[in-house]
Amino acid sequence: MTNSNVKQYADELSDIYMKIEDAKAEAAALIEAAKEAGVDTKALRKVAKEMVMMSDKLAAKYEAEEQLSLFRDVVQIRKRKGLEGSDQRMAAA
Repeated sequence: MTNSNVKQYADELSDIYMKIEDAKAEAAALIEAAKEAGVDTKALRKVAKEMVMMSDKLAAKYEAEEQLSLFRDVVQIRKRKGLEGSDQRMAAA
């Protein structure tokens, strides 16, 4: 490896790092604008990440969420925690 190779790699990598920092700042500004518009930014981030996730990974995530929901139903977690009416309130919203 030569010094010119190292310099080339370092220059290219630093350009990529700068683009990443720019993208992070742009994302933060967009999230702030969404927050000011009353959007649930936690849900927004999750769905945006799902939009770029590989289909097989997303399918596995949904399967895990379905299992979790089934377990919650079996142990009647909503009833135990006094949340049994929350499904109707959420559906009405």
